Amino acid sequence: MSGIDLIVLGCVAKQPRSAYDIQKDVEEHNLSEWTRISIPSIYKKVLRLEEQGYIAGDEVAGERAAKKNIYHITDKGREYMESLMTELSLCQPKVLMDFNAVICNLNKVDKPTALVLIKNIISGIEESKQYYHSALKEHADIPLVGRTIMEQQEKVCVTLLEWAQNLYNSYKEE
Repeated sequence: MSGIDLIVLGCVAKQPRSAYDIQKDVEEHNLSEWTRISIPSIYKKVLRLEEQGYIAGDEVAGERAAKKNIYHITDKGREYMESLMTELSLCQPKVLMDFNAVICNLNKVDKPTALVLIKNIISGIEESKQYYHSALKEHADIPLVGRTIMEQQEKVCVTLLEWAQNLYNSYKEE
């Protein structure tokens, strides 16, 4: 099961692209914020997916006479893509947040320091919430799939803010 495979397959299913174009699409749509995909992993995935027959590349003349491969999804790739979508849609979501490492260690620092750290976490969550809120307002023309992910992230931030404020209050009273 690979979300990276699904992202790459989705990019070439939309229209044939080079590995560079796939990378630019991932960057343009901030997909690394929503999924576990890194830009360096894209090139390796493209080559692996081609080896497995999920995508096929056609060599074409690029800019300045350099040749490049333009990849398209194969029938086998479409089947794999649909299989991944089903499999990933059935998985229990894992919500991993870097600040949980701080939470796990709050009892290792003095109370004033712990409270400052919790406030830092609250500030980071507030900044994220504001980012999603502003982006949704500024880019009202975002396609439905992108907009719904941003709405999801904004709502997660609202819930996290409530949770973090409760943590702060509880820690302060303890």
